Parts: sequence; C-alpha cells; structure tokens
Amino acid sequence: MLLQDGDLARKFFLRQGLWTEGLRTPPGQECSNGSLTFFAVVLWRTFFPVKLLKVKTARFAQIVEKSGRPEPYTLWQKPSADRHFQSQIKNNRVMTIQRSETGTEFGIVGFKQAQGARYLIFPKSLKRFDNRRVVGINWDLLRAK
Repeated sequence: MLLQDGDLARKFFLRQGLWTEGLRTPPGQECSNGSLTFFAVVLWRTFFPVKLLKVKTARFAQIVEKSGRPEPYTLWQKPSADRHFQSQIKNNRVMTIQRSETGTEFGIVGFKQAQGARYLIFPKSLKRFDNRRVVGINWDLLRAK
C-alpha cells in the first residue's frame, strides 16, 4: 500500500505557510507570496461566496415619534398564558430588545423569546417598522409611570 511506504517521506516535502525558504521560481517567471495570497483569496471568494446581511434599520427615536412612548413590560408568566401580552403581540405593539455580541443593544419588532431580552409595548402599531433592525435605543424615551 502506498501510504505505508517508507520512502513516502523522501518523495514529498511539506512546508507550513506561504513563506517558503529556498523555493526557486523558473527563470522569467515572477510569482511572489503576495500574488499567491491574492490568488488564494480569489479562489476562496469564488467557491465560498460571503452573504452580507442586508437588513434595513430604523432609529428608536423615529419609532417613538411615530408610535408613541413605550412602556417596559416584564413577563411574570409564560408568554402564551399572558392574555394581555398576547393581544399586544397580535396588534403589532411589542418590540424585543436584545444585546448583540459586541454589547450594543438593538430592537426587533415583534416578540422573540430569548434569554436576557427586554420587551417594550408601544401605544400604536409597529407594523410599518417590521423587518427592520432598530438601532439607537434610548432608554430616556420610555414613558414615565
């Protein structure tokens, strides 16, 4: 079997990384490590395209201006058992506030159950801001009780 051949180590020289010492290029041909890196990046982007997140955003202050000052809402029971909260979800008045991996807060229109999420209930519908990422959360714009 070829893999058990003792001469295998003499036939293949494996080097680590792009920087290879003693590598000679044929005369008249220029091939630097920079061009090899560029070639590798082009191949990577060709065969593994990166999908960019194309989500529209909305400012929290703009939503407060159109839909009124929200109230924070604490879930003391399961969301499915809370009739008041379910009616607010059906009327598109709930916003879920989450923390991103970088520590900044952002909002999602609608209810998304997640650990550490906060919920706001608005006096008017948030349907016009659906499918948008809400940025610029300003806690000073909440309704004072």
